[in-house]
Amino acid sequence: MEKFNNEVYQSLTSDLIGDIFYLDGRSNRGKVSSIRQYTEIIIRRILNYPQKDRLTIGNRKIQSKIKSYSSNPLLQDSIEIILNNGNSSSHTQIVESPTDEDVEKVIDALFKLYAFLLVDYFEKYEFGSNNKVMTLFSILPPIIRWITLDYLFKQDNTNNAVIDKLALATLKAYDKETALNWIEENKDLLIKRSSIKDSDDIRKIIEFVGVENLPIFINKTMYDVCIEKINLINQQVEQNGRLYTNFEEAIDFYKENGKIDDISEEIMEFNSIMEFLYLGRKNTISENKKIRDGKLC
Repeated sequence: MEKFNNEVYQSLTSDLIGDIFYLDGRSNRGKVSSIRQYTEIIIRRILNYPQKDRLTIGNRKIQSKIKSYSSNPLLQDSIEIILNNGNSSSHTQIVESPTDEDVEKVIDALFKLYAFLLVDYFEKYEFGSNNKVMTLFSILPPIIRWITLDYLFKQDNTNNAVIDKLALATLKAYDKETALNWIEENKDLLIKRSSIKDSDDIRKIIEFVGVENLPIFINKTMYDVCIEKINLINQQVEQNGRLYTNFEEAIDFYKENGKIDDISEEIMEFNSIMEFLYLGRKNTISENKKIRDGKLC
């Protein structure tokens, strides 16, 4: 069976993303209905479902396939929310229009489906094992990174790369206080974990700071590292602002840096996920990037 092809769904995805996020005057009912349609494309990707075959997320056969694929709540709960709200927006016996809160709830479920695509990948290829993937992952909006990393951490709290990136994603998706609270809540765990994983980490530290400074780093725990990074990055954010907070602000960075030149299965799969997540997105330059680029408008 051929693998899911982003190009086949590019036009339809662009139309649906446009209807959901960019069409002025689009009703809440219309937005929820379009999210349900878009979800069916996501499910096609997850199940590698043939384009020629009919798929609706309310179909029992499809629901059975989804349950067989994964019991992950990022998948199961999100589909239930989108399905329930989508049904209400599609049938004429429901005359009340969805509220803004209903739309936000469905969009939140959609973002969790995005995160599931990434979690599904990182359950196959360990998070942190490929530096190029880590760099590309960082181009995603902070909230998508946070949902992904929060789930990965709850499944395995011994991965230093997950811990490090989750602390930073919490800062960028929320704020310094929330990030520091997360660190303190997990202090007992973090303080027991060395920031150095193996001999390769030691080699990199020696190359970067010299062997004479190695003891400073060897004695650092993940608690120390997380606190230091949060304070440092927060200072940078306060001075320069956030470069991007959503897909629209991040897409130019993705276009510039978002494809890894590698033909390995691991990289090709991640490239495909990233391309899919950015399908149909339009660019909006953040105010902070405008200032940095010397642009006033």
